[in-house]
Amino acid sequence: MEVTLQPKILVRYKSTSSRVGLIIMISLIPFWLLWIPWVSSWLGTAVWQDITSGTMPDGALLLLLTFFVGLFVVSVLTVFVCLQNRFIVSNDGVVFPLRCLLELGFRLNRQWSELSLLEFRRDRKPSVNPTEMVWRFGGSGLLPLELGAFTKEDLQKLLMSLEAYHPELRMNPPAGQVQLGISTKALPASGMSFTKIWEDDLASRFGSTVFVPLEPGDALQEGSLQVLGQIAFGGLSAIYLAKRKNGDVCVIKEAVVPSSADEASKEKALELFQREAQLLMGLTHSRVAKVLDHFVEKGRHYLLLEHIDGKDLRRFVKEHGAQKEEMVMRWACEILEVLVYLHELQPPIVHRDLTPDNLVLERDGSVTLIDFGAANEFLGTATGTLVGKQSYIPPEQFRGKAVPQSDLYSLGATLQFLLTGRDPEPLSESRPRDVNPKVSQPVDDFVGRLTAMELCERYGTASEALAACKQLTGTKRNVTHASKNG
Repeated sequence: MEVTLQPKILVRYKSTSSRVGLIIMISLIPFWLLWIPWVSSWLGTAVWQDITSGTMPDGALLLLLTFFVGLFVVSVLTVFVCLQNRFIVSNDGVVFPLRCLLELGFRLNRQWSELSLLEFRRDRKPSVNPTEMVWRFGGSGLLPLELGAFTKEDLQKLLMSLEAYHPELRMNPPAGQVQLGISTKALPASGMSFTKIWEDDLASRFGSTVFVPLEPGDALQEGSLQVLGQIAFGGLSAIYLAKRKNGDVCVIKEAVVPSSADEASKEKALELFQREAQLLMGLTHSRVAKVLDHFVEKGRHYLLLEHIDGKDLRRFVKEHGAQKEEMVMRWACEILEVLVYLHELQPPIVHRDLTPDNLVLERDGSVTLIDFGAANEFLGTATGTLVGKQSYIPPEQFRGKAVPQSDLYSLGATLQFLLTGRDPEPLSESRPRDVNPKVSQPVDDFVGRLTAMELCERYGTASEALAACKQLTGTKRNVTHASKNG
């Protein structure tokens, strides 16, 4: 189910030249906002009197009037240009402020594909500790931007957008080497890598919104549900262990839309939440936790889910360390069987939130999918942001274009964690063998193909990936059996 509400990102840019220009124009207000209009009106009256009297207006008078009117227009335009301090960023490209007109060859709207190089400079030379970044647009535009003209938050937005929307962009120096150690109040002097900026930005999207989770003992649905305790909490959602009136234990997933969201966004989010909840309630796979109910209470939205007795894979790995690849590949086949089921439904269901946290290891050693992204999709629609665990989000999903292959990327990232005990690097191809040399090359290649940055380089379907996984595990079993007999 695709999220169609994709608001644009606004990034403010207050350059030194615009600040100076605005200060000058403010100091000249008595001249251009008062004296020039008064002189222009006096000259205009004189010209009009000549015209109404049937005489030809004096040429010098007309020239003087044209000059003062033109001067007033230029002054107003200068103020307008100085006040224009926003980039409009979307998945299509960037619309630059009017002040960039000359540098960009009178084309302010640029697509991501036109951006050929991003260069970081200090004293007009490439530097890992830059004071400006220069955008090159395929030979038809060269735009230098002062890093100190951005606030920390807006610089994060811009760099995040570059990483997400144009991941193949060539950078000099490479992004991983660049430190933003700029001596300004706007940016931290210690410097931050691009990935760290992006992670911090995602983690802080909802940091300013107050969300008070439920407490143990709180009741819902007129007392038919009692909260036993909190399982997880983050952003504007929480997950609780609860008890039903008949004594059955269940799980409640709670989501809150901030009051700052506009009514249209709230309505769209509610529609999406209800539609997806109804869809999930119809799932019947044995390795998918059942969605039992959904309801709205006191402005908060809830999913009631079946409780699965076991440990989620994140907690299991934290307690027991990286897992042997034989076990991990067995789990991979089980998860892929679930994805085949979901993706072959009509319409297909794209999970969008497949992570070690949402997979529970049951007592029989099998894994069960316990959570869907319904609440996360709900929040993302209402607030115009992407909610999720950034290390497991594929690039196309970050751009708001999740497809069934997006779940394959998240699965590959999950396998990276299970095999190494570490979260994968966001927006990158995972290679567990680089971290854990005990991982075999075929399994490393399998994970690498699952997490390929380009869709065309991943497995085409979950069925195809499952066949590869079964062949791989079968080969490994045969090899193990042969070595024992040998």
